[in-house]
Amino acid sequence: MGQLTQWLVRFQAIDRRVIYLLVAMSLALPIVLQWSMPQIPTPPTRQCYEAVEKVPPDKVVLIAADFDTGTVGENGPQVQALLEHLMRRRKKFIIMTLIAPQGPTLVELYAQNLGKRYGYRYGRDFVNLGYIPGGQPVLERLGRSIWETRPTDSKRIPLTELPLMERVRSAKDIGLVALFTGTGVLPWYVQTFWAQFKVPLVEGCTGIIVPELFPYLETKQLAGAWLGLKGAAEYERLLNTNGLGMRGMMAQSVAHAFVLFLILLGNVGMRLARSQSPRQRL
Repeated sequence: MGQLTQWLVRFQAIDRRVIYLLVAMSLALPIVLQWSMPQIPTPPTRQCYEAVEKVPPDKVVLIAADFDTGTVGENGPQVQALLEHLMRRRKKFIIMTLIAPQGPTLVELYAQNLGKRYGYRYGRDFVNLGYIPGGQPVLERLGRSIWETRPTDSKRIPLTELPLMERVRSAKDIGLVALFTGTGVLPWYVQTFWAQFKVPLVEGCTGIIVPELFPYLETKQLAGAWLGLKGAAEYERLLNTNGLGMRGMMAQSVAHAFVLFLILLGNVGMRLARSQSPRQRL
């Protein structure tokens, strides 16, 4: 056997912990070194960008943060890309959730960090209404009167003391609803904000529920969509920024390629070992 052949045969017995460490490094390095890869924005992502651009200056964007730490790996980069766009265009926004109490807190943290660069201030440029339980009926009440449905923000500050909320009273003052979730709450928003109040709707979803969105996109009930982590990366491409979406996609791609390379080496080593062992020949 040549040295290479011997190494490939021995590779089958490599400690699995070494493989785990190498895969972890292949995931971490692209993120730490901020590598990126080319992205071609798909129509749903471009439609999200255009929907944000069309929001009138006298209206706000409602960010429905119906996600938590379980899906923050995909929904987080999507939200951060949207916040970057909103702040560049000096658009105001409010945050809320129907099902995930952690969601508005996560989005507010993103907004506070990014807002330092753009001079965004809480109460003047954005407001967190927090967790509002009650499902679809609550959305209908919010659409008619935000002040009556939720008289305080998540910090129990009366809406009367928040300058932004002076101009936000009902669905008439909302120019776009941006839903971020890994669950099936989209029909609630379609049946209320889109059907009753005629407010455009976009969604950022996890990869596993992407197929559920296409009927809504085809019927224009969704004005656009961020489809998984790739949707976040495509949106960052439109914004000419290198955020967690770009780096996350690069990390995934490097790790997938590395795992395929390991599978190839393992199979070549197995064939070589069998060719050198008459007992294993069938």
